[in-house]
Amino acid sequence: MVMMPLFYWIDQYVDTLQRFLGSRAVLAPLLLLLIEEAGVPLIVPGDAVIAYTGYRLSVTHGGVGFWEAFLTAQAAVVAGSTILFYLSRHWGQFIVDKIGAFIFLKEKHIRQAECMFAKYGVFAIIVGRHIPGLRIPITFFAATSGVKYLTFIISTLISTSIWIGFYLTVGKDVGAALHRHLRGYVLLSLVATAAIVVGMILLHLFGLYRSRRQQAE
Repeated sequence: MVMMPLFYWIDQYVDTLQRFLGSRAVLAPLLLLLIEEAGVPLIVPGDAVIAYTGYRLSVTHGGVGFWEAFLTAQAAVVAGSTILFYLSRHWGQFIVDKIGAFIFLKEKHIRQAECMFAKYGVFAIIVGRHIPGLRIPITFFAATSGVKYLTFIISTLISTSIWIGFYLTVGKDVGAALHRHLRGYVLLSLVATAAIVVGMILLHLFGLYRSRRQQAE
């Protein structure tokens, strides 16, 4: 019974998103990608947004072309990731320290992870952005670990050129089944988010237990 309202909400959300994507072949993806890259969770990945744009281009004669959509998507990614990069540069370290303290992660381990990311930052950005769910964290950690903005944005452009080109090209095969794909993406995103939250709470409880046990000894 609890699942029925959830599935109804997901269907309503996906319907709204699909209508919005269909209303503007370029402006809708531009806005959605910019929002997502700026760190605002949309529950639907940019992959699906770009793929549907590719589908719309394949069934629409005239108007927007492949390269116009490609450059527009690139501009949205650059703008959004730049916003998140500088926000993370100013506030990210505070968030990392607070999260680390919440799950009882030692400061030296946080610094070691940041040094590792700074050392392999270019490779991590280019490759990591192709892994679903990692685009936003990679921007965040690139900023907090001291990666220079120019290095970050060039690496991002290299990575997104492959990513955008691929999904625009294969998008023509997605269109008819978009609703089913989006619903699966939304459900998976909600499950993953819930798992992360539960995992952090469990880590916090385990840290409390271990801390009290050490004090008792």
